[in-house]
Amino acid sequence: MVGSRGARRRGADAPKLKLRPALFVPTAAFAAASVAARAVTRNPPLRLHADFAQPLVVVTNWGVFGAALVAVLIVALAVAGTSYVSLLRTHDAPSPGALVLTSLAALLAASLVPVLFSSDVYAYAAYGALANRGIDPYLRAPALPHDALVSLATWQWGGALPPCVYGPAFVGLAQFVVAVFARFGAHAAIEAFRALALLSLLACVPLAYAAFGGDERAKRIAAATIVANPVTLWCAAEGHNDALALAVGLAGFALVRRGWFAIGALAAALSPLIKLPGILCLAGIAIAQRRARIGCAAGAVLIAALAVPLFVRAATTLAPHARYAPQASLQGAVEPFAGALAAVALATVLSLSIGLRGIRELRAGAPSGWICLGIAGWILIPNPYPWYSIWLLAFAAIAPRSRAGCAAICLSFASLLRYVPDAVAAPSGIAAVALSVAAALPLLVLLLPRHARTRV
Repeated sequence: MVGSRGARRRGADAPKLKLRPALFVPTAAFAAASVAARAVTRNPPLRLHADFAQPLVVVTNWGVFGAALVAVLIVALAVAGTSYVSLLRTHDAPSPGALVLTSLAALLAASLVPVLFSSDVYAYAAYGALANRGIDPYLRAPALPHDALVSLATWQWGGALPPCVYGPAFVGLAQFVVAVFARFGAHAAIEAFRALALLSLLACVPLAYAAFGGDERAKRIAAATIVANPVTLWCAAEGHNDALALAVGLAGFALVRRGWFAIGALAAALSPLIKLPGILCLAGIAIAQRRARIGCAAGAVLIAALAVPLFVRAATTLAPHARYAPQASLQGAVEPFAGALAAVALATVLSLSIGLRGIRELRAGAPSGWICLGIAGWILIPNPYPWYSIWLLAFAAIAPRSRAGCAAICLSFASLLRYVPDAVAAPSGIAAVALSVAAALPLLVLLLPRHARTRV
């Protein structure tokens, strides 16, 4: 009897999986977006019938029709954002288990939206198919085989598939995914990449919880800052590989935190072998943990040997055909008036200013300095697509309720405006400037008076 009562007492004291109704607001918002988007696309214009014949429908230059769908997405993410902000402000943050379950529900609801706003997942499948056929995906305009996945991706890019800009680890993974799932059809292979992105984001919950320091609440809030962000959820549902690269980087941090310095550093080195921004994970470990620097050096050698030649090859094939066309960014607000050189110069000066501010804060012992460094890098991006924001949120997770954390989170939502030029039409004149000014407005949070309240 005593043992029985003790067992009941231990069960009563054990932490419970709390699933508050507010945690399912993003799920409801994405479900409503799916219904609204299906209503909008019920009778598409005749000129878009070829787009709707694709396995996954991508909104590309659809004019007013595309604007309506972008508006549906932005409204849904704004509604979901209210729950996200409330979550970051609460003193009773959800456990990793609750966050995984509610994020899974939101991701599944987002996956029901009948359109995407990016064709990247098509490219992933095409690169895997090319590599499986012995064709270098890093070359520009290679001789393309008669392959369903390659044909679909080429159509999405107007007949010219861009060279691969991802690391060899991701190309190898893409080869495996295509080899396994393409036998069930091109659509199955493409959906497999979306499923991989979904699972990668869910893996970021326990990995972020293990990678970040602080007390129990700080760890939970760090994980929620990255994974519960509605923009991050949507981009994972689109199938972007940034969550995969970040999950690998977080695994490296988690291993280093547990004393596995060399192994953790080498694990983090795999992140840029998936996508180049993952180099931030290796650099962060090298700065934060001296005992891991030998492993970081070995990881840097691995990257230099395996990835750098490929990235250089891709850059040299892209550069002669590239065109500087900033949109929905600080540079996009300046370039129409002052030209490309002035836009880049202004962005560089502001980036250096915020970066120096971050260094001063770090020297003063303020962890928000790291976020300033992340924002400094963000300013240099001429076209900050929404899926890039998961890297900025990884910085924001260090101190999400700080001024810099608030600015970073607001920038993640503002990045949704970058969908407009691709989904609707490339704006020009005052419209382009207005779009860029709106996307850059969150930077003003860093310029508010010191006594102003900016906590999320």
